[in-house]
Amino acid sequence: MKPCGASLAAAAAAARSLGAVGDEEKKMATREASAAQEDFPELTAPERDRLAGVDSSLFGSPRLHEDGARTKALLLKAIRCYDAYILKAEGKVEPEVFCQLGHFNLLLEDYPKALSAYQRYYSLQSDYWKNAAFLYGLGLVYFHYNAFQWAIKAFQEVLYIEPSFSRAKEIHLRLGLMFKVNTDFESSLKVGQLNIVSL
Repeated sequence: MKPCGASLAAAAAAARSLGAVGDEEKKMATREASAAQEDFPELTAPERDRLAGVDSSLFGSPRLHEDGARTKALLLKAIRCYDAYILKAEGKVEPEVFCQLGHFNLLLEDYPKALSAYQRYYSLQSDYWKNAAFLYGLGLVYFHYNAFQWAIKAFQEVLYIEPSFSRAKEIHLRLGLMFKVNTDFESSLKVGQLNIVSL
């Protein structure tokens, strides 16, 4: 009987260890699921609503910096969500996603990533030239990199398609500065006079 009792005790110990292994596997699966959720975070409805009006025209705006840390955290989360979506979509991504990603990176002043996202949007969207916020954001990135000829072109397109763009005065100021740097003093003077008249 002793061997049978020993085998029962061994079987019970084995069952307990298997149960512990099963619990450990469940814990690992839960950790992997939460890690996957961190890798692929999701935006809540209020967060999506808050991001709906966010584009490049908020660049440098005091409204954006009023609750700086919270806004920055939201933008970083949105970027992670969009990046995860792009990875999951395997090349079947709407061009607007890249445009928004460019806006978010621009607002965080991550110019290389903003430029990359804007260039993807540019290559995928045939009528990109109708999107004033995109052109303004692209112009800001070019301005940052001192690519003044490209920035001038982008800013002029914004003013052409939407003369009453919310940042039109700033665009005129930047155009005047770039023309001056490029020693095109006549154009710089014209833009400066337009800006003064519009005040």
